[in-house]
Amino acid sequence: EWAPCYYDATHVISAYAIYDLPFGRGKQFGHDMNKAVDAVVGGWQFSPIVSFRTGWPLPVFGAPDVSGTFSRGYRPNCNSMPSISDSVIPGVGVQWFTNNGNFTNPAVGTFGNCAPQLGGLRGPHYTNLDFSLHKNFQLTERFRLQFRTDFINAFNHVNYEAPNVTIGPTMGQITSSEPPRNIQLALKLYF
Repeated sequence: EWAPCYYDATHVISAYAIYDLPFGRGKQFGHDMNKAVDAVVGGWQFSPIVSFRTGWPLPVFGAPDVSGTFSRGYRPNCNSMPSISDSVIPGVGVQWFTNNGNFTNPAVGTFGNCAPQLGGLRGPHYTNLDFSLHKNFQLTERFRLQFRTDFINAFNHVNYEAPNVTIGPTMGQITSSEPPRNIQLALKLYF
């Protein structure tokens, strides 16, 4: 049972910031603009969220339990680690790795020797940038209106889901990804 945890991301970078854009009254650009123009141009904030992480360790599954013990996991034999190919299959997706005899089903009445998660075989990495652009309008001392627009996956970067890890003809194939760019607009009333 000795193996990396299934959610072990060996390297993770995540950062968040809030930046006041330098436009408007009292700012670097337009510090003397009139109040009407400042109400539209001034007071905007930019907030990026950057996330990078390595892929998760992948478990490998074989044929249904052949050990005769009704074990909870169907482990194949690990003969060697496949190399990551990341090649495109037109109309299907991506062949993340190919099983060229790297994994085989164990003989009837035996257990496979693969660990629960394979540290050397990892899924795709994750790279993402989200950001928002927002402005507060002070209506009264108590009431404030906020307009914001959020860009989820701002650069529309393709983040693949995990590949199929069951022994068979589609082993190693990725046929789905995380959602594409999403843009949201919102008005919030604070009181």
